Amino acid sequence: MLSPPIGPTLDPSLRVLLLPLDMLDDAPVMRSGYGLPAGALDIPAANLILAGTPCQAPLFQDTASAASRASGRDVILVHTGLWPETMDPVTVDVALVGPDGPFIVTDLIFMRARDRRLWLVPQDIGPYVEVRGDGLALVTEPPFLTWDERCDGVCRAAAEIVRIVARRREC
Repeated sequence: MLSPPIGPTLDPSLRVLLLPLDMLDDAPVMRSGYGLPAGALDIPAANLILAGTPCQAPLFQDTASAASRASGRDVILVHTGLWPETMDPVTVDVALVGPDGPFIVTDLIFMRARDRRLWLVPQDIGPYVEVRGDGLALVTEPPFLTWDERCDGVCRAAAEIVRIVARRREC
């Protein structure tokens, strides 16, 4: 699992970014612009900005949309709370670059498929977003066949988040 540029930080919202960061092919560059939370990461090869915050949605949703519009990059905004997946559910907002401005998808959750692919899936209905080595892919077909398969993948991702946060807490 990647450790730089996040390293042993006490901020769980930044540690949770290791989950999508591990799927990307290129090393990120630290960003401080666009009004996103401190520690936002820019991954030029994936045309993506990653940001995490302990604040609950909808905080920073408008900022993520504005950052996508200004940078021409997709934005993943992870809302972790102070105790990711132990006491606080982790949710994700995505701003995808579109021809008429960013396409916003909110209230997604992580799902780790059996084949190790990482997905952002809606809690109810909506589009699905795959986190790939070259960036994000928006799809309309679910990455699972049954609701049980979806639940298993969501639980796998939640368990990974808990391990990431606990491992970093020990540093």
